[in-house]
Amino acid sequence: MNKWHIVVDLEKCVGCYNCLMACKDEFVDNDWPPYTRKQQKHDDKWINPVRHERGCAPRTDVCFVTKLCQHCENAPCAKAAPGAVTKRPDGVVLLDVYKAKGNPDLVKACPFGAIQWNEELKVAQKCTMCAHLLDGGWQEPRCVQACPIRALSVVNCSDEDWEALSNRENLESLYPGSHRPKVRYKNLYRYNKCFIAGAAAYDDHGTETAATNARATIKKDGVMLETMYVDFLGEFKFDKLPPDSGVYTIEVDMPGFKKAVQEVELGKDSPDIGVMMLERD
Repeated sequence: MNKWHIVVDLEKCVGCYNCLMACKDEFVDNDWPPYTRKQQKHDDKWINPVRHERGCAPRTDVCFVTKLCQHCENAPCAKAAPGAVTKRPDGVVLLDVYKAKGNPDLVKACPFGAIQWNEELKVAQKCTMCAHLLDGGWQEPRCVQACPIRALSVVNCSDEDWEALSNRENLESLYPGSHRPKVRYKNLYRYNKCFIAGAAAYDDHGTETAATNARATIKKDGVMLETMYVDFLGEFKFDKLPPDSGVYTIEVDMPGFKKAVQEVELGKDSPDIGVMMLERD
């Protein structure tokens, strides 16, 4: 049987929060029995684009990581709260509106923080993937419909096709584990990997000038990982590096100049190694 899945693309999301507002519009002051009770107006965020920044001035980048219930195939909440969690044949995971009432322990049952407590109604709640709309013939939940640049997209397919798509598009789980989420992320390196950035320049009669014809290379343990030409500002950026992965060697060369070499140890943050000055031969 086909199941519902959501793909989140970090390269596309600009943090417009349309998904959050659409979710509020659908669920605040609206009961959708037996799927869920109404959502709290201010406190709950069943879908939440979280701003994430990498690097340090002047070379930084920002992405938004949209967090929501992962609708896991092996849902940890279902194991922690038997009977209160329903996993439908189409893959959507729901909380029983009656068994979730007066059961704040359900909030702790999700290791990813996707279940929230509605203090007004004294009930545990979370994203339903707009199951009431999907059951009514809709082809996508409100959050996906409201995304103006399709940073969110929905896929209705078999488990086999989902795994094939994940492998083809390099979709990843936001959280480690064996929970097999139906929400996966594209370009997750913007969140869980680091970069090393810098620039190349030379002294042109007392003026620091961008070395726009320079080539930058990154090596680890003597092995070349990547090489690129700098941009029109003389800047370079080596991305998708695992955090805490040790010492890298950055080399910059340009015809007519001596090679510049700098070593940098990569920790949890993305460093800017500054300007590497080239000396004439």
